[in-house]
Amino acid sequence: MKFTLPYLINVPPFMFRGVNLNNLNFLQKIIFIIKGKILSYLIENLNGRNFCNAINFFYSENTKIFFEQGLYKKELEKTGVISYPNKRILRVVNNYELQLKRLIDSYCLESININDGDIVLDCGANVGELNIALKGMEIYVNYIGFEPDPFTFDCLKLNNPEDQNLFHMNALSNKDGSKEFYIDNYGGNSSLVKFGDSDSIKVSTITLDSLNLEEKIKLFKIDAEGFEPEVLKGSVNTLRLINFISVDYGHERGENQESTIVDVNNLLTEYNFKLVKFSEHRLIGLYENQEYR
Repeated sequence: MKFTLPYLINVPPFMFRGVNLNNLNFLQKIIFIIKGKILSYLIENLNGRNFCNAINFFYSENTKIFFEQGLYKKELEKTGVISYPNKRILRVVNNYELQLKRLIDSYCLESININDGDIVLDCGANVGELNIALKGMEIYVNYIGFEPDPFTFDCLKLNNPEDQNLFHMNALSNKDGSKEFYIDNYGGNSSLVKFGDSDSIKVSTITLDSLNLEEKIKLFKIDAEGFEPEVLKGSVNTLRLINFISVDYGHERGENQESTIVDVNNLLTEYNFKLVKFSEHRLIGLYENQEYR
């Protein structure tokens, strides 16, 4: 269950980006909430170009989104057009620079010295926001993204066209094969663990170990919506190559929305990873390989 302010007053979370309610007077707060209620209605009931036009009416200065070839898109100043298959585009509508910076902060990556050419693995890549954030910082890594949803996967490739990038339309798991993938229509919480009444598709699963990687890996970011233990169990032979692992073990597993922090921490500790940073924004831990050379 969500207890953050946007959910308690039921307005879109992106509205709060760059806004401090403590700096608003009473009337400004009332207007802010009314605007949020209107936006919530429009987001729920409009799609495609009508949706984009409505959002642009409220957020028009340097933030316009557009609908083209079945995708929601926005031009970012440093990295070009970003595409989404759904209304997750709202993440970059208002103060998108803050959103991308918060993404880096959430995964504790400000604590890592990531350089051009480093290998970064992104499990639960979605549309590739992590790599877009790094490119916005003028860091160009060898990015390997894993995303099983075919529509989201298409956007992942569109958003990261550089030659050095590799993409796998697979879900990382503890065994190769196939598995039901339960879809969150908003686009950010789809999972291999059933979390309620939702549509599902059959997707291909692979282990990280099956790729037989040989080069050193700077970062393995894992956001598998509750499937993190299985991802790591399929990666045990590769862990020796990995310098840092940033893992989201929030309350996202299954219908009971359980955290995977205990299982993840126990497994990583067993393989000589040490927790070196804990996120201030989300239930995310950054682990460093104590035997990495």
